[in-house]
This record gives sequence, C-alpha cells and structure tokens, in this order.
Amino acid sequence: LLCAQLRAQIASRQPGLREAPFAVVARGAAGTAAGPEAGEESTPSIGGRYFTKTHEWFQDEGAGVCTVGITHVAQRALGEVVFCRLPREGERFRQMETIATLEAVKTVGEVKSPVHGEVVEVNPRLKMEPALVTYSPLEEGWLVRLAFNGRVPRYLRGSHTVARAEVEDVLADPSGLQAFLLDRLGPPGEEVEAQAEEASAVKELTFSGLYATERSHLHQAAKDLGFASTSHGLGPGRKLVVSHAPASEDSAGKAKTGRSRSGGRVRGRPRGR
Repeated sequence: LLCAQLRAQIASRQPGLREAPFAVVARGAAGTAAGPEAGEESTPSIGGRYFTKTHEWFQDEGAGVCTVGITHVAQRALGEVVFCRLPREGERFRQMETIATLEAVKTVGEVKSPVHGEVVEVNPRLKMEPALVTYSPLEEGWLVRLAFNGRVPRYLRGSHTVARAEVEDVLADPSGLQAFLLDRLGPPGEEVEAQAEEASAVKELTFSGLYATERSHLHQAAKDLGFASTSHGLGPGRKLVVSHAPASEDSAGKAKTGRSRSGGRVRGRPRGR
C-alpha cells in the first residue's frame, strides 16, 4: 500500500521541481561549498563516519569500501523522498561529482560523491521504498557503496563521528576516556597550534548513541583535559561534540605576538574552528 501511494505521488507530481538547498554545488565543483581543493592529498582512513558540508555522509567500511548517504539536515530540506535516481554498478565518479538525485513531492536534490570511486552496490530497497531515505537516512536509507582507495580525503577529517561501540569499554573509566580523547584529538596545549595547521588533523569528535550518564562522564573527561564539549539534539538521537576549546581574543593576540605583556613567552593556545 505504501509503495502504491508513493507511485501515485510520483505520477501526480507537478512539473518544475525546485532544487533542495542542501546540494547547490555545481557538477564537479570540487573546491566550492564542499571544501576540498583539486588535487588535494588524502590521509589514511581510521574508520568511522564523516560528513560533508553539502550534507552527505561517508562511512568507511574497511577493505577499500565506503557507504554514502544523506544527513538529517538534507532529508529535512528535501521533505519526503518519493524517487531515487541511483547510478549503475560499475560507474565511476570523481570527488564531488553528482552521484545520485533524490526527488520529493516539490523538491529535488543532488547527492555528491565524497570521494573518487566506483559503484559496487546500490541500496536495492530504494527502488520500491524510497521513503527509507526520509525516515532512516543514516541507516536503512543509505544510497550507494563505492570502492575507493581506502584513504579519506583531508577535507573530511576535521570532524569524526564516534559510535558507542568504539568507546563502550572505557565509558565508566575516566582515565580511559581521557586517553581516548587525547589519542584522537591530540593534546589541548602547545602542540595544538601545529596540529591546527595540518589539514588532516581531527578538530572535533561527535559521539552518538550514548546514555545520559555516559554523556556526563564524557563531558567531565573533556572538561578535565581542557576540551570544549556541547550537546545537540533530543532524546535517543542526542549527540555530544568534543573539540579544541577556542582561545579568547586576548590569548589569541598574545599567541600572535608570541609574548605576554611582561615579555615572557606564552604557550600556544588552541584555535577555534
């Protein structure tokens, strides 16, 4: 019945679909809204999920395979998806080239490929159940899987999503949580300035799937180390973001000159994003 209703929606759709605001980058425009520059080098993948500025997500599955889909932001911009125009297996796409088109009742959005790759699988359920993209964009509504060189582009490395499974063994261990944060973000002290200059440096971690008490433990561990932490969302989807704390204007001025008013050296402070 649901499929019949969706087909009826497609058949009755009025012409002149407006473009959804989440995908306004021109075809192949690798250096505009999405962030990467042409010829940009990559860094070895460490697994996990990454997000583009044009609201695609990229999941490194290991063994040179990744999964691509759209975020909740993109889904809300589109509305209910009634048709998915997906590529064929074997097709190749450049980074930030349009890889799929999603149509809703009154909107249409283009999905960009986060990496150079070849399509090895498309979501077979979307042919009859395109609404999966609407109701489960991060899970069942995934779009395509690509074979790529296994190296995540640097423009995706600024923020990294951490699943609960990656930290569940240390969630009740303050020292373990701190070690995890230091391993992923690096120290929040003088070394941060050098890290911030590297395009490959991870500047923030987004934790999902945590219970309230676990978020509290993580927040305290981040605070004790000198990292900033903020929560976003409601209910089960609430996320905790840990990042390098921005420096104050006064501190930034001192760091720029490299000396305090008394003439002594001042340690580098972490830059804000």
